[in-house]
Amino acid sequence: MKKVISVVLALVMMMAVMVPAFAATLDVNTQSGNSTVLVDGITDKGDGTYSVEIPASVDLIWGDTTKAGEYKITSQVQTDKRVKVTLAKAKDLTNAANETIEFAVADATTGIANSAVVNNEAHTFNLTIDASEWAAASIATYEGTITFTAELADA
Repeated sequence: MKKVISVVLALVMMMAVMVPAFAATLDVNTQSGNSTVLVDGITDKGDGTYSVEIPASVDLIWGDTTKAGEYKITSQVQTDKRVKVTLAKAKDLTNAANETIEFAVADATTGIANSAVVNNEAHTFNLTIDASEWAAASIATYEGTITFTAELADA
């Protein structure tokens, strides 16, 4: 009985693995035909790939109240997705004596790619510093930090 069950089970497993092939036949009466080509990009590539090129530094001149910066998005992602970049101040400008100058990331603190596939798409942002901050600061070298965060968002 065990042999019969194992043979039947083996046959069932073989039938489950078989994939039927469907084909069109071209003959004298049917000289042309169409074949569907399928590419399952979601299975093949997942969400896709993207990169964001950010500036290593944004150099300010003493007394500037605004300074423009730029970052670039390159992406090849799913049709219904876009690369979204968010900017935020992580640390005010600080010198070696631990004195600070406040600044803000203004205008375009969030950038979204215009389409699913972009190549070096430029996005701008502005840093702003109130003139009163400059007036109250000692002259020194100051350094602050901006954090760039990239993610995929729905289109």
